[in-house]
Amino acid sequence: MTQAPALFRNRNFGLLWLASIIGNFALAIAMMAETWYVVKTLGAKEQLGLVMIAGSVPRIALMAIGGVLADRMSRSRIILISLGLRVLLLFALVGLLHINRLDIWALTIFAFLYGSLDAFFWPARDTLTPAIVPESDLMRANSIMLTSNQVGMVFGPVLGGAMLALMSYEAIFGLTGSMLLIATICIAFIKEPANQVVRVAKSMLNELKEGVIYAVQTPVLRALMLIYITANLLFMGPLALGIPIIVADYLHGEASTLSYLQSAFAAGMVLGGILLTIYPPSKKRLLMITVIIALEGLLLSALPFTPWIWAAVGIQFLIGMGVAGNNVPMMSLIQQSADRDKLGRVMSLNNMVSMGLSPVSYALVTAMLAAHISISWIMPIFGVTMALVMLGLTLQLKVIRTQD
Repeated sequence: MTQAPALFRNRNFGLLWLASIIGNFALAIAMMAETWYVVKTLGAKEQLGLVMIAGSVPRIALMAIGGVLADRMSRSRIILISLGLRVLLLFALVGLLHINRLDIWALTIFAFLYGSLDAFFWPARDTLTPAIVPESDLMRANSIMLTSNQVGMVFGPVLGGAMLALMSYEAIFGLTGSMLLIATICIAFIKEPANQVVRVAKSMLNELKEGVIYAVQTPVLRALMLIYITANLLFMGPLALGIPIIVADYLHGEASTLSYLQSAFAAGMVLGGILLTIYPPSKKRLLMITVIIALEGLLLSALPFTPWIWAAVGIQFLIGMGVAGNNVPMMSLIQQSADRDKLGRVMSLNNMVSMGLSPVSYALVTAMLAAHISISWIMPIFGVTMALVMLGLTLQLKVIRTQD
């Protein structure tokens, strides 16, 4: 109980945490305002997907390069540049609003640039944490960061909704730009240990290949990659697309019912992160991850057969706790198992697998729905398959059963 506060006496971690929580709130508010602007002000809801795609494609495509740079350069400097450019982009939106030139194409370009900066931000941030935090505190540090991210995701849109009712778009984007500026200043004061900054002279392509080969040949990292592939392919689509259908067709609920389920999921993640901060696991973490993901699969399978709203809320809460329970140990295992000079590439590869397979999962579920396969079949098929694959990996790979 006394070790978590000690993390905040770590000046560098405190600054990183403060920058992250301010940045997450700013991002959640800005994204909600941008979405509402497209749908309500521009009346272009059919083109909202174009903006989303413009942000997602460069984020995935450039993530590998972001990982290479995170191994080459000062991670805090990469974060500083990324945040600083985001500040400029948000103030540019204010300028376009002021001259009435903020149309769907300007927002699409903005989303593309923002997604491109994300590709460099995330590998740098995930590799900066183990550089400034002792290994004994790494699990707690990741738990705190994950919990803070979820708090921003839960309360950011609530705050954004209140701001949209009271403020102009110019004021909202100006305020979020100012919040990101504060986060940027926090990062500027981080003193990254000199011996953690790695600079190499190999070509970027060779470094990327080296990172992939290293991840595949390292037993712990290879096992984590297989787990991640399974989880993102079989979990994300049924959960994201299935919940609204269950609310509408099975629970006969309203928009408020959907918000209850989504809030329960986020609340479960927050509680899971808090518990991991207080009681960080140190033994058989790979086995814990596969067991939790298998249980998530069974809970996912049960959702279509839940006749009561309160029961669906409870299942969503447990699934949220499970997501925190596998994400935090997974992050810490990667950070502790990978060589420091390859960590950026390993983290970027992990993020690419995660982000890249989620759209495939959405497409699979969409195709099954288009073939008139009921969600009451789709969710159990995906959920039970995920549980069985986790069982198979656990039995097949010794490292899962033995790795602490």
